[in-house]
Amino acid sequence: MNTLEDQAYRSWAKFLNPESLRGNLIAASIFLTAYELLRTSIIDRIRDFFTYEFNEHGGVVSEDYRSKVLSLDKSPLRASLLWLKEISAICDTDIELIDRIRKHRNELAHDLPKFIVNSDAEINIDLLESIYELLTKIDRWWIKEVEIPTNPEFDGQEVADDDIQSGVMLCMQMMLRIATDENASVFWDEFQK
Repeated sequence: MNTLEDQAYRSWAKFLNPESLRGNLIAASIFLTAYELLRTSIIDRIRDFFTYEFNEHGGVVSEDYRSKVLSLDKSPLRASLLWLKEISAICDTDIELIDRIRKHRNELAHDLPKFIVNSDAEINIDLLESIYELLTKIDRWWIKEVEIPTNPEFDGQEVADDDIQSGVMLCMQMMLRIATDENASVFWDEFQK
């Protein structure tokens, strides 16, 4: 077979194989969900931290939030990342990685058929693992630097980083195991005990 015929054959085989199709659809949905978890965790935590005013419609965006965070960039995500960098929760390398993750997310969201049919288009599972690592880094920073110091139940206690787990981190672990075909049933077994 020539190259074009070979590529066409591999693409049809990728699409027509039920396991391959199922795996790609699951991996794509997990990647899109994981990105939204990361994005929400970054933006919402900072916004909620600065929102101390409420009205009948909920939280009111404070002037503090506008001047200290939103003024850093027109994009709430980018502004939040720059604020996290200013307070040393993340670094430039993390921001560059999030840019790569966002780019891949946009490709998946706007051209999903390419990843389902084209044999040369693959969902980047390494970036999915990077989402988990970034989410863990940011959530642990918030818990260690904001939540633990402001909770009197932890007065005088030292909490190791490995002992800090957020619900979002656990959710992300489960999704990552499913996307990488690791033994995801471990979480279910633990839950049922």
